[in-house]
Amino acid sequence: MIYKKFLRTLTAVAVVLPAFAGMAQAESIDQAVSGALNKHPTLEQAYAAQRASHEGVREERSNYFPKVSAMTAVGRVYGDNSTSRGLSVTRGAGYSNMWEGSLGINQMIFDGFRTPNMVGAAKAREDLANFTIEDVRETLALQTALSYMNVLRSRESLIALQNYLGTLDEYSSRIRTMVGEGAADEAELQQAEAIKLEVQNLIASFQGQSQSAYAEYAKLTGHLPDDALVRPNDLKLPETAGDAISQVWMSHPKVQTSNQEIIAAGFEADGEKAAYYPTFTGELSAYAKDIDDIIGGEVEDNRAVVRANWEFSTGCAEIARIRKAKEVYAQSKAKKDETLRDLEATVRLAYADMNSAQEQKRILTERLGANEKLMQTYHVQFEGAKVRILQLLQGENQILNAKLDLINADYRALAAQYSVAGSMGTLRQTLKSGVVTAASSTNSAAGAANGQH
Repeated sequence: MIYKKFLRTLTAVAVVLPAFAGMAQAESIDQAVSGALNKHPTLEQAYAAQRASHEGVREERSNYFPKVSAMTAVGRVYGDNSTSRGLSVTRGAGYSNMWEGSLGINQMIFDGFRTPNMVGAAKAREDLANFTIEDVRETLALQTALSYMNVLRSRESLIALQNYLGTLDEYSSRIRTMVGEGAADEAELQQAEAIKLEVQNLIASFQGQSQSAYAEYAKLTGHLPDDALVRPNDLKLPETAGDAISQVWMSHPKVQTSNQEIIAAGFEADGEKAAYYPTFTGELSAYAKDIDDIIGGEVEDNRAVVRANWEFSTGCAEIARIRKAKEVYAQSKAKKDETLRDLEATVRLAYADMNSAQEQKRILTERLGANEKLMQTYHVQFEGAKVRILQLLQGENQILNAKLDLINADYRALAAQYSVAGSMGTLRQTLKSGVVTAASSTNSAAGAANGQH
């Protein structure tokens, strides 16, 4: 029977593909994610920002250390001053070779606590950059995982369509023979050919989707997907969205980034208050100058002093900067609240999508089973001449549509799980630790869609 041949063909494909995948050393999803994180331009930008923030800490910390200044000048000068006029009886001025030099060391003693606050702010921004890297990694990991599953989905859909196209050829040949024998009419053959054209159109559409999936995969990982990919397993996730949200508030990179932004803004606001205090600086300097006595002679000036300085704008610019810094601090706190709400909504939507996808997969699995049982009944009735061969072909077409819908629902349900982990900021950790389940229900659904039932 054609139906049994169809099942044998798909079963053979299902058996051969895993064996070929093993020979080709298939790329797993965690390997694909590792490849994407190895050297991605977005991640390189985050690394560069982190290195820049590290140098910012060094820049602010340098204010704790003394500053050294040195100056020298050599040349020829013309002088007309009280000294030259007192020593010269001809012109009252003179020319001389000149050399001068100075060396000074200045040490900050007190700057109104500005330096420690600015160092604290710089350190917080360095930590912020580190958490930003983690957030970028999580985003890339999720994008790569979804792209990986999209490649598999398009491939499995094409396998189902191409195998069905072979089945259509068998039906068309059989109907053509029956038309010649007078057991079928020309209209049935034309309808079979029309169904074949629809399937060919579907194949062309899925081939386009497959190429798009390949392009997205290459953009993320830097290479096209291997001929053999390993189907991902289910993830072990918190039972409820509430449990997941409590984890998000504790450890999500975006939350940690917001916390560091608040800390940095707080330090900067305190640093601006340094304008209320005078500054004290220690100075150790030496200065020497050598010119002819006719226009000044030798000069030497050595100092060890403490300087006090306090400047305050009459337009209250310092007060404005302090108030502005406080508003930035308030803004960063409000931004964190917004981030928490966004993350909570994202997690709840991810759970809702996952539950919906799993329910749809369950329904479509039952639908496929019902269509297959109906097809078995059609074959029995066909042997008893109760149905025509075109009805068999239409039944096969219903099974194909059910399989394609189940493949899409199956991968949507699987992708929803990874989206939940991504929304929690724990996808990379989950992949590294191998916290996955056997996913027997998912794999059985995929097997059914590929004709293994």
